[in-house]
Amino acid sequence: MNELFAQLFGQQPTYATALLGEEEARRLQQQAQQQGLLNVGLSLLAGSGPSAQPRGIGQLLAQGVQAGQQAYQGAYNRAVQEQALKEQLAERRLAMGERVRVMREQQLAEQSLPKVFRRPMVQTLEGEVPGAPQLDIGALLSLPLGVQQRLMPIVKGTAETIPQLRRAGLTGDQGRQENPFAIFTQDPTVPQNVRNIAEQYSRSFASGGIDPEKVDERVRQLGEMVQRTQQFQTTQAGLEAQRQATNLLAQGQQAIQRMSVEDRIERAREKAAEKEQSKTDAKDQLTATVEQLKKNYDTLLQQGGIVSTEATGLANVGARLSSSGLGRAVGGAVGTKTQQQREAIEQTRPLLLNLIKNATGMSAQQMNSNVEMQLYLNAATNPNLSYEANMEALANLDRLFGLGSAAKKIEDQLKKDQGKGGQTRSGW
Repeated sequence: MNELFAQLFGQQPTYATALLGEEEARRLQQQAQQQGLLNVGLSLLAGSGPSAQPRGIGQLLAQGVQAGQQAYQGAYNRAVQEQALKEQLAERRLAMGERVRVMREQQLAEQSLPKVFRRPMVQTLEGEVPGAPQLDIGALLSLPLGVQQRLMPIVKGTAETIPQLRRAGLTGDQGRQENPFAIFTQDPTVPQNVRNIAEQYSRSFASGGIDPEKVDERVRQLGEMVQRTQQFQTTQAGLEAQRQATNLLAQGQQAIQRMSVEDRIERAREKAAEKEQSKTDAKDQLTATVEQLKKNYDTLLQQGGIVSTEATGLANVGARLSSSGLGRAVGGAVGTKTQQQREAIEQTRPLLLNLIKNATGMSAQQMNSNVEMQLYLNAATNPNLSYEANMEALANLDRLFGLGSAAKKIEDQLKKDQGKGGQTRSGW
């Protein structure tokens, strides 16, 4: 069944699986096939009604298949448009979610700031005063990574302020001081190269190899390095997201262009197939018309209304008299069968002209200039000629513009009739 659908509607587009996923692409293919079959049936029902111009079964089937193929392709076009809309909505939801996340992190950072930077009281000559802010590493590391990153500029600013507070005697250095480099060595979001430098500073600080003034400078430098790295990573992430969005957009445009090209090619093929089918139908109808004319001439011959090389002289004289102007007038007035056959033969000429035009695709001017075709057409529809001349013209018409089956039957019949005395009696 799948092979039949593939032959009727074509294969599934190559982009479907990559764009929609295997399961969704399979479901879409089934839906497109059902829509195509429905349109085939509707087209056949619409074409089965009365029509001013007779249509063959082949033409109705071709129209039905064409309608089904258009519906099949239309299902894929709608799926691509729906998928593009879903991706746009997903991007908007993602952007909105990102804005909400940034706002929440900012609010949490502001709420956590008093816990991360504590201001212990310091005893001075004038009494207790608030000391320099002290970083609570545990409180900082307990926060989400995004909040930690938002607090890094404050950490940097604090590192620049501590030396001034220390020179003013407000840092509270009398107590035990925590390792100021721990914020860089214990934070997994800090780049590895910065952590390596911070670990060296941490060991030097623990061993007393860095004086307090240098500690502040090193903390400030590390803070700047982390900030620059984070800015670089953010920029790169934005550029990468932009590149991915550009690639997706380009892929979508290419897929749409490819679909458009494939659709134009498919339509051209359908038109060519429809044109070829029309020619085949016209040839089939022309052969059937030739066979009907053969029957008309056989009846005319059996009634003695046409001359024949195989008939007797007396019979031919009677046939010539009946086909003369006076004889035809009398036959028309009386209503003889021979005159009825002559009129049916002559009235077939316009039909043969139209069928030859459809079977060959020739224009009216080309048909008028085709001397050979006009000669055969005139001879085939002129009952005043001999029976054998009419048969030869019919055979030539079918052989040149029809299927050729009627021409072979005529030739076989003439061979059988040759050599027989008296009036010919056709058995076809």
